[in-house]
Amino acid sequence: MKKTVLILISIVAVASATQLFDRCGTCHGKKGERHSQNLTKSIAGMNAKDVTTILKEYKAGTRDTYGLGSMMHGQAKKLSSADIKELSEYIASLPPIVEVATKPKLTKDMTTEEIFAKCAICHGQKGEKKSLGVSRPIAGMSAVEVVKDLKEYKAGTRSTYGQGAMMKGQATKLSDDQMNAIAILIEALPPVKTQEQKKAEERAKKITQEEIDYNNFMEEYFRTSKDPNETFEAAKKRYEEHRKILKEQNEQNISSN
Repeated sequence: MKKTVLILISIVAVASATQLFDRCGTCHGKKGERHSQNLTKSIAGMNAKDVTTILKEYKAGTRDTYGLGSMMHGQAKKLSSADIKELSEYIASLPPIVEVATKPKLTKDMTTEEIFAKCAICHGQKGEKKSLGVSRPIAGMSAVEVVKDLKEYKAGTRSTYGQGAMMKGQATKLSDDQMNAIAILIEALPPVKTQEQKKAEERAKKITQEEIDYNNFMEEYFRTSKDPNETFEAAKKRYEEHRKILKEQNEQNISSN
């Protein structure tokens, strides 16, 4: 019995750690193998004590390695001591990746595409992703709106989806010219339709087709009606009866097959 309980507790702990790491995985990779923002080393297999120390420093706002202090503070401040312990142990359990991290920086010489590559880490190569699973896709956003958002993030006056600190860490590296260039690039990206929009379009398409079929059928009914004085309501009732018969015939054909 005790062994079973311990196994269940272990499974719950792993599930919890995995859920906590989901947000980290957006930048660091699902297995901690990625270089966040193309700057950091891979975190997979790091010593648990080191991870704990680093997360606590980011949470306290006393660490700014690779210039990612603001971004990491925005994430770490959401973690409890228990969360940090679970994450540290989970990261330490991941298979280590032996790589040499590069340290590119935003400079005036970088192209717009190179700058956007940093945005793409969270937002997707075509701006199609929801950053950290919460933001809307940025593809096709108005350039004016993008510049406005970036300037507010840079000023620290915006924290949509609770990502103010993370976005400020990125926006502070951009000049006004770079913001304008990025905004134009984002506006040119094909807009991404949400599932809700796709469903609404399908519903509208279906309704439109039903209306067309209904109107065509009703027109035929009126044209072939043997009763010149037949009212619309009477024709509608006759139409509904016809649909009912067709439905029953269709169901019989299906059952016979």
